[in-house]
Amino acid sequence: MKKYISKRAIATKRSAIRELLKLSEEPDIISFAGGFPCPETFPHDELAEIAADELRENYENVLQYGLTEGSLTLRRAVVEWLQPLGLRLSVDQILVTTASQQGLELVSKAFLDPGDVIFCEAPTYLAALQAFSSFQAERIGISMDEDGMNLDILEERIAIARQDDKTLKAIYVIPDFQNPTGITMSLEKRRHLLEIARREELLVIEDNPYGQLRFAGETIPTIWSLDTDSRVITLMTFSKVLSAGLRLAVLFTSDSDLMDVLVRMKQASDLCTSKLTQHMAARYIKEYDMDEHLKMVRTCYRKKRDMMIAALEQHMPQNEGITWTHPDGGLFLWVRLPDEIDTGKMFPRAIENKVAYVVGSDFYPNGGGENTMRLSFSLNSEAKIDEGIKRLAKVVREELAAKRVGVGV
Repeated sequence: MKKYISKRAIATKRSAIRELLKLSEEPDIISFAGGFPCPETFPHDELAEIAADELRENYENVLQYGLTEGSLTLRRAVVEWLQPLGLRLSVDQILVTTASQQGLELVSKAFLDPGDVIFCEAPTYLAALQAFSSFQAERIGISMDEDGMNLDILEERIAIARQDDKTLKAIYVIPDFQNPTGITMSLEKRRHLLEIARREELLVIEDNPYGQLRFAGETIPTIWSLDTDSRVITLMTFSKVLSAGLRLAVLFTSDSDLMDVLVRMKQASDLCTSKLTQHMAARYIKEYDMDEHLKMVRTCYRKKRDMMIAALEQHMPQNEGITWTHPDGGLFLWVRLPDEIDTGKMFPRAIENKVAYVVGSDFYPNGGGENTMRLSFSLNSEAKIDEGIKRLAKVVREELAAKRVGVGV
């Protein structure tokens, strides 16, 4: 039956992270692999009350089809909620999506033809690479500095692509607490990135799932808020701030032509997102203290981040050139091991020692990063974080020792 499968489907690979998660489902494995929000942060009692009320008193509405653009109830709530954050929106600039992954899929479907170029950070979000690849775009990775994408290299790669007569479409970035590195793009680079995009006539896809999870440092304006010519499309999700199970996100664009094509692409995808979950999120925003809720979420993740960094400092081999990022928010940090260590080849040893991570090379669009790994601190308890890092450090020591004596691993 394989003869019926499209070329696009054949070229689309399974998510490496989702496949790794299958290996780490055993209850005695401490997994730092998935970027799962902590269930303790889910306002489950409040959401249960809202859902029950909506199903009893508003069932004719919330169990019915809705607008492709999204429920006006939710879009109005989002406008009010985000205004104090400097995101000044109208309801017509918002498209509700079934989680941010659908937003990435819609952007890819709407704007990327086979062979079109999209520039992205290297490393970057694996599922974004999967979305771009499924529409047969060429993904060009740009290495990162401590304050975000290296824009000098971006300009070099743009010039090369222009010389090769390629069609350049967009730049994809995760500016706040980037997945997978935890790095935050500086204000200076955000402004410079917009200058480059304006000059080169490129869209900017700003993926912002973690922006409201800052627990250290000063807030930096979004790229959307700095944009003056409507070339930025921003994605924000409720998965990390309210509940991943709601499968709910919003996409912003101030250009009516871009919005029109995105709506048409969504109509061809799912017609509309669940009205029940939209109303649940809207009522939580309007009837409960979202700011207080987010303070609790940030406090939770700051403690977990601090525990992971302390555990790395305590347990990882010293004087081996092992480094890790110190994110000011989000869910992840990034570990770089000595060049001779391949975290992909090391992974089976980690599973044997009952600990899991995500292999860093999977986040690179054009290869590289074999000595890196992503660790998520969001899900596990502080005690499990310490124990998991202790196990991981043991695996790294064994790997280093094996390399020194020339033993195959």
